[in-house]
Amino acid sequence: MSTFTKTMWTKIRDGFESSMKPSTSNTTSNTSVPPYASRTYTFNGDVIMELDRNEPTTHITSSSGQKHRPLFTVGVGVFDLIMLIIMYIVQGGTDLKSDTWIKMGGKYAPCMKALSTKAQRDSFNSGLKSRCHAFLFPYQIYRFFTPMFLHGGVTHLLNNLVYQALAGSLIEVKYGTKTFAICYILFGFSGNVMSALVRPETVSVGASGAVYGLLFFCIIDNTLRIFTIKNLQDKIIQFLIMLLVIPYFVMSVFLDVDFSGRIDHAAHGGGALMGILVAIYLCEMPEFITKRVTNGARRIQFIALVAIVGYFFISLFVFYFLRPIRMK
Repeated sequence: MSTFTKTMWTKIRDGFESSMKPSTSNTTSNTSVPPYASRTYTFNGDVIMELDRNEPTTHITSSSGQKHRPLFTVGVGVFDLIMLIIMYIVQGGTDLKSDTWIKMGGKYAPCMKALSTKAQRDSFNSGLKSRCHAFLFPYQIYRFFTPMFLHGGVTHLLNNLVYQALAGSLIEVKYGTKTFAICYILFGFSGNVMSALVRPETVSVGASGAVYGLLFFCIIDNTLRIFTIKNLQDKIIQFLIMLLVIPYFVMSVFLDVDFSGRIDHAAHGGGALMGILVAIYLCEMPEFITKRVTNGARRIQFIALVAIVGYFFISLFVFYFLRPIRMK
């Protein structure tokens, strides 16, 4: 039981005991009555409702507003580093090749979907099965997820880790580890889906899709908070936070920020799109947006949820049923 909860239950007990003490009408006592003796505390999940019997006011305190530790942000960074070391061991050096990326679970459409023609399947399936591993071949759907934990080298990893740590810690501290972990996986998954759809012939690895999702989520969240918070100092802090995360997005569009010579803009776009949709679903909207229609906040959330589900359904349908996969 947390210290907060213990304190509240102590107040409940003391208030109850003090209210049960006998008193007489002929006796005057100078003993001060605890301020919580005339109040009733009820516990409802993670919310304490303080009901003052002398005042028609209800004070509500939520324990869910507490800040969380960025456990997932740190954990996934350490895991990415371990995976890079394993890739070096598998490669037998630091010059990673595409075959190693494929072997370790990189995004490669011919491992994720059968080739379009029977002639190509007869010609290439034997070699592909060896490169991709036999497990679930040729429908290795796990490759939509595994690339976000793999990187092409130390520079690539560090570039992603810096902004992953910056944006990720801000989001995880506010929304909690569980919500952040789901968001991170969704962003990375979305980036790999878009990459497989747009560039199926390429091998790609990296957390850039997830990082782009985090950056756009962070930018939208902090922009909206400027309109929902009242304190001027907090508004300035939110603006400065945006100034920290925006440069990465601008530079990565026009520059090869990790100097790898290989930029998967499709994965960046897929991650960014999902970051926008999830931010619309999760972030608190200012009143000038929500008050225009009845239940504006819920309607916005519903539209965002439909867009998220629709995006994944349409993208995967196009990839598996309409997009031909051919070997060159």
